[in-house]
Amino acid sequence: MKKEYFVQYSDQSIINSFDFPQNNFVSITVGISEITHDLITSLVQQMFRFPVFFVLESMIFGYEKETLIENKVPFYEFSSDSAIVKVDSVEKLDVVSGLAEVLVNNGLSIFIFYGEGIVEQDLIPLRQWNKPIEFKNVDINKVDTFVDVEEVGFTIFSKSNLFNTPGKVQNYIPRCYSLDINSSDI
Repeated sequence: MKKEYFVQYSDQSIINSFDFPQNNFVSITVGISEITHDLITSLVQQMFRFPVFFVLESMIFGYEKETLIENKVPFYEFSSDSAIVKVDSVEKLDVVSGLAEVLVNNGLSIFIFYGEGIVEQDLIPLRQWNKPIEFKNVDINKVDTFVDVEEVGFTIFSKSNLFNTPGKVQNYIPRCYSLDINSSDI
């Protein structure tokens, strides 16, 4: 039996959880009960060209850095348990997607950025209690698409016409998932 997912325009509370100019991005939420390494890999390969940037804000299990080092995946470390990885090959994507799967399935979120001229050091998130997440140093004009991946699905913030409606986003979800039409904005 296929796992179900839904696709909707994002709720205003999700949009407000990030400090981005709201009129520049369309926000689409995809609810999926299980985020897998294959799902993340498939989405990135179908939606973007390399490079993409993964922000692993909370690598709390202790083995994530060793995994990156062992697999010769360079990363920018911005705190003792946080890294930004520029993914520019399928091999790197496979390693980083595996780490991302473990993190999100343990209640943490990861971020994926795509755009021209993005620099790792600019993607450091700033979290403050009761305020939207902010990426202070990011030139928002360089960001085409930003994805917030969480345990219960992901939210796409995009300027791209390729995935600016729920109907278009469903084309990027692997066929092993089944669309819940009744819960979707299609």
